[in-house]
Amino acid sequence: MAVISSSARHGGGNWHDVLIEMLRGIREAAVRFPVAVLLLLAASAWANVLVAYPQIAVGAWEAYDDMLVLGLLTGAVAALAVTLFCERRDVPSMWCQGAALLIGLAVTTLFVVPDTVALSPPALMAGIAGSALVAPFLWRGDSASFWMFGARAAFAALLAVLALVLFAGGISAILASLTHLFGLEVPDRLYHHVWVSTGLFAAPLFGLGQLPERFDEGPALVQAGFMDRGMRTLGDFVAAPLLIVYAVILHLYALKIVVTGEVPDGQIGWLVLSYGFCVFFVLILISPFFDRARAPSRLFLTWWPALLPVPLVLLFYALALRVSGFGLTPERYFLGLFALVMLAVLLLQLLPRSRGDIRIMAALPALALVLGSFGPQGAVATSIASQTARFQSLVVGQMADAARQNEALGALRFLDGHDALPPLPDGSQAEAGPDGRASRFRAVATAWGLDPDRPAGGSLAYVLRDVPGPVAFGTAGYDLVVHNVMLSAGDKTPFETALPGGGALTLALDGDALVISGAGESARFPIAPDQLRLLADAAPDNPGELDLKAGGRAVRIVPTYFYADTTENPRLQSMNATILLNAADWQ
Repeated sequence: MAVISSSARHGGGNWHDVLIEMLRGIREAAVRFPVAVLLLLAASAWANVLVAYPQIAVGAWEAYDDMLVLGLLTGAVAALAVTLFCERRDVPSMWCQGAALLIGLAVTTLFVVPDTVALSPPALMAGIAGSALVAPFLWRGDSASFWMFGARAAFAALLAVLALVLFAGGISAILASLTHLFGLEVPDRLYHHVWVSTGLFAAPLFGLGQLPERFDEGPALVQAGFMDRGMRTLGDFVAAPLLIVYAVILHLYALKIVVTGEVPDGQIGWLVLSYGFCVFFVLILISPFFDRARAPSRLFLTWWPALLPVPLVLLFYALALRVSGFGLTPERYFLGLFALVMLAVLLLQLLPRSRGDIRIMAALPALALVLGSFGPQGAVATSIASQTARFQSLVVGQMADAARQNEALGALRFLDGHDALPPLPDGSQAEAGPDGRASRFRAVATAWGLDPDRPAGGSLAYVLRDVPGPVAFGTAGYDLVVHNVMLSAGDKTPFETALPGGGALTLALDGDALVISGAGESARFPIAPDQLRLLADAAPDNPGELDLKAGGRAVRIVPTYFYADTTENPRLQSMNATILLNAADWQ
């Protein structure tokens, strides 16, 4: 009787069959997604060029450095999204691949000219990735089929990561063994080539080959039963209780604001953002198991639309306060954009046809990220316009106020970071000097009456003195040295040290003074702002000693590290120093 093994039935188990199966998978991925594969190949090739010739990304080629690699990768994902969209609608292959090539190249171009189009790369990459998942299900399919496709796509991504680790890691281990066991020198650059080639081409190609070809499959009974217990446990004992408690806390905070009139904390927007994101993520994750939900999950699934309005009002209120006070930034833009997405999803729950549709919960954020990632309507362009208007309003009129100057410098630094410095008062543009953008920033700040060297943040602290090397100092007039004294204005416990002849000293910073206590007595040694200014101007090899007196006692501070605030009259915030005293004063 002949025995046929399962491996034989599936094409054989020898090396030849394994190789043929691997090549067949690569061929199928290349035939199905030719544009995406071509862009991945281009990204891998260019990244390998940068590894081999790092000096190429300078001069005329500076615009084509790592950003081109990111652009080609994002373009590949965009081409994948277009291909999946067309596959679901049976669009002829020629039209499908033509559209994929056009969109892929357009997305890549955005990364080549990021300043021209005011690009926010992370937002565009995230939006394109989300679009690839929802593209086959725009006006097609249902939540169940979308969930199944997303689960298989996530599994394909996991396999691609495993392929990267196993393939590139295995080759790296082989190369390392050649060096350690046989003394063969392997250039470090070769390891880079292995990881770059695998991570940008081989592993993604393997993942593309695992993407499902059908878009109408929902979770089968076996699959649903296999995952049912885990998902129900996750919903009943983790996700639902935590999100309900989180919602209660946000509602209580809103009640506190109404009762006390307190202004919302600056972080409330991000707390609401994380809450909304978790709500959508959990809804998408447990979607196929709604009909088998138990009490905790059923309570959350029934009332989640009612839990979002109050946090949304909090978010809009806090965001309005921050934008009116400090202008728009990309972070605040995307925070507001997500708030609008949450509001849109909430309103769509009023329509029976779209109620509970997880495709909408995935598609709207992806679309919003893409639209907000570039162009005049995008986060960067609108933030530049907002900060430019804010800067102009701050510099017109009285600039003696230190807080006003700090705000103007903050806006100017933001604009400088996006290469969008405003013109000089006469309407001309500042010219770059030998140090490029830095000289333009200084020229604009000085022309508008601002100090370009002023530390950032009006109430924040900055390093007043930092002595990196050894410094010699005299001890004449003192017989006691306390070394490694570290004090901070916010310390709740004073610094304490034992004296050689018995007893102890405690030292602390209190306001603008050094307070020393010993033998049941305390002395307060004021540190004047002028002394701190002189200390900041001292040469690095100068000990920069501070001589202080109070109540007939004298001390000398030899600073190693001083940290002071940036107000008009500097105040010491923390220090690391050596302090000289007379023992008789403290016994």
